[in-house]
Amino acid sequence: PGVVLTAAGTTVNELIEACGGMQDGHTFKGYLPGGPSGGILPASLGDLPLDFGSLEKYGCFVGSHAVVILSDKDESCGQCTPCRTGTEKAVKLMQSGDWNKDTLADLAQVMRDASICGLGQAASNPVVSVLKFFPDDLK
Repeated sequence: PGVVLTAAGTTVNELIEACGGMQDGHTFKGYLPGGPSGGILPASLGDLPLDFGSLEKYGCFVGSHAVVILSDKDESCGQCTPCRTGTEKAVKLMQSGDWNKDTLADLAQVMRDASICGLGQAASNPVVSVLKFFPDDLK
């Protein structure tokens, strides 16, 4: 993990190398080239230059160049229980096919209140938004 300032046009593979490589036991799986709204690309496209106009043909864009690297492992650091177990519990609840809205809302609140960092505090935001704005789609 780290923050690297580099020239536009650098590739994701070069960024990973500049940060010291992937963490032990992790394999590069994919990346968000421009933050959450910039799309997501697989590791097989890690040699594309991160520059305006170079990713649009893949349905992505660099936006603010806030690149996020994803590994094949859980993105939670595992240090705090609300995030670590809360995200796993949320996935299981959603995979059950019958989203228990009250349980998911309670879980989201606990994660917001008790998680150490912003990841755990915001991890449930997409679920909460679906529950709030798209309840008919869950029937």
